[in-house]
Amino acid sequence: MLKFLVLLLAVLCYGADDDKFTAVVPQFQSQDVKFQRNTVAQEPYDLEQVIDSSYVVGPGDFFEILSPKGFDVVQVSPEGNISVPSCGVVTVDKLSLSEAKAALKNMLVSKYDERYVQVQIVRMRKLQLSVLGAVAKPGHKVMNPQTRLGSAVEAFGGFQPLADKKHVKVYRDKDTLDIDYTLFESMGVDEVNLMLHSGDVVYVPYTTSEGSIAISTPVSSYTVSFVEGRTLGEYIDKLGGVVESKIRWAKVKKPDGSVSTYELADARDLRLEPKTEVELWSNEPFVYVGGAVTMVGKVPYNPDYHAIDYIATSGVSIVTGSLSRATRVRDGKRESIDPYKDDIKPGDFIEIPRSIYESVKDVTLFLASLLSVVATAIIISTY
Repeated sequence: MLKFLVLLLAVLCYGADDDKFTAVVPQFQSQDVKFQRNTVAQEPYDLEQVIDSSYVVGPGDFFEILSPKGFDVVQVSPEGNISVPSCGVVTVDKLSLSEAKAALKNMLVSKYDERYVQVQIVRMRKLQLSVLGAVAKPGHKVMNPQTRLGSAVEAFGGFQPLADKKHVKVYRDKDTLDIDYTLFESMGVDEVNLMLHSGDVVYVPYTTSEGSIAISTPVSSYTVSFVEGRTLGEYIDKLGGVVESKIRWAKVKKPDGSVSTYELADARDLRLEPKTEVELWSNEPFVYVGGAVTMVGKVPYNPDYHAIDYIATSGVSIVTGSLSRATRVRDGKRESIDPYKDDIKPGDFIEIPRSIYESVKDVTLFLASLLSVVATAIIISTY
């Protein structure tokens, strides 16, 4: 009987000192409160994808710890530390997820058998992000974790037409990351659409006029960033709904000053150069004809017409009009043209001066009238 009491006392003392025993095997029973998961761990969390081990841990993150003592959910403190009951404190601020988990596990295995220790992140903190520059709604927002650059820009209203996407900057602590976001848009390079960290500041610069395309519509004007190889149709599509569906014509002014007019359907595949100016309109374009013609006014533009066609449409007589002295006024400049060869663009003004015969006849008639008046005056004065 005495031996039995001694053995019982030894077992009780052994159990009371279990905190010092590293090989305790837990009996995980669902009805045991200490092995029931905290509500933070049970709450579903909407993540873009599996958490990458390079995720940087910071204040506000929650970790779940499984040990022979049960489940514990701990939070990274504002100082960047995690306090584990009965084990101690470990600093995890600015460590990668894999480094933070390793630090926690190393502390736990000093007390418990490694076979019964598990560490996992169960909730990531919200991101504090600032997006500034050429975005529709620059400012500061609290964003979901694992937010990528493109999603952040969209949350701030998206890129403005004048945004220089080739030189986006991400300021992270003391580092500056230079991002060419066009590589993600055009080629789908995922590394460019990087995962943002809490505290990141994204700056989207405005493009310069040397690297831009000017597009005007009947409603407004826009300046968009030049992208190598992008077509007129792609630039228009990037403007979204600001370009009305009734647009039919495009006037393209190249950097060298040359101007061409197209039906929009024929110009969508046109690749533009930097500093190109594009004018879009929906109304039927006209050419104006004046001078020695029967019908002075505007004639509907036809890309296949030369000046002689517009002149003939307006009605001209080779007796009254001088085709050899026809002129064209474009952008405020008057120049002589060959009516049979030179091109005509919408908005041009063609003028046909009177023929020399008509001009001389007019002078002769004027002089005759003047002499008649003088003669009449002399006759009256003699009476």
